[in-house]
Amino acid sequence: MGLPVRIALVGLGGIAIRAHLPALLRESRAELTAIVEVDPARREAAARLVPGVLATDSLDDVLADPAVDAVILATPSWVTPGLIRAALAAEKYVLAEKPLAPTLAEQLDLRELPGATDRLQIGLTYRHHPAVDRLRELVAAGALGRPLFVQVSVCDERADPVGQPEHYARMRRALEHGTPVVFDGIHACDRLNLVLGETPVEVSSWSLTSSPDYASPNVNGAVLTYADGTIVRLEVAWLYPALPPSQFVVTGPRGRAVLDPPTFELRTEIDGVRDVLPAPGDKAECCFSLQLERFVETVGAGRAPVPGIDAALAASALCERIAEGLR
Repeated sequence: MGLPVRIALVGLGGIAIRAHLPALLRESRAELTAIVEVDPARREAAARLVPGVLATDSLDDVLADPAVDAVILATPSWVTPGLIRAALAAEKYVLAEKPLAPTLAEQLDLRELPGATDRLQIGLTYRHHPAVDRLRELVAAGALGRPLFVQVSVCDERADPVGQPEHYARMRRALEHGTPVVFDGIHACDRLNLVLGETPVEVSSWSLTSSPDYASPNVNGAVLTYADGTIVRLEVAWLYPALPPSQFVVTGPRGRAVLDPPTFELRTEIDGVRDVLPAPGDKAECCFSLQLERFVETVGAGRAPVPGIDAALAASALCERIAEGLR
């Protein structure tokens, strides 16, 4: 094995501490060289988890260090574009959380940057899982038949202003910059593009606002129609004190496949035969580990980033088609 890939983690919010940082510490081919955060309290708290690692508020200093190979950007989408520009200009590899920017137009601008197609991997984390690969294979092989009826619900961001005030405030801020389907539905839209292998020919959208205090609707939905008659019903719901369960169910003339969102266990019933693909441990741990493995291979072996910016643009384009219908 060659030298480890030296990576800086930028942005130390919940997803960075709960998922990116543990994945970095598990990956033997990666070395965490720096953590970057403008908020002093977050920076100091994270520094206690990784003693000896440089903790700084200056991304410029990190990007100027020739020993740093790559950065992981776990930052809000309205901050991320400028950081991507700086990191690519410094000839670093970049793994950036999704979406890359609040609008598709801003993301299209990023695609034109030197290095964007070769050195920029997108954090569509939950496509990195054996159950998603298996579901894609089943659909591509016609195992469920066609047309399909697909039910997708993304209902993860609960309103808890007392128990989780920081999270609640962050979700409220996100609604000032866009809609849940753009920020949170992108994983589902990416999975639909990946599994179905095509984009819809028609999109019909709807929305609901449960509180006049919210800057934009906290529930988004759409019906997507595909060329062969396949129908997808997609819903993204935020900020209720109790949320309905998330789901990803694909039903066809020959059977049904249920991808359980909390675990990614895949249950199928095809031509009367039932099968279960058990989840290989914790979903987030599996997905973030596989994502980082592929990023390390991109940096160390010069492989194309997976997923790259074109996959991110396709997912964001579908999100934006839905969001345009809401407007």
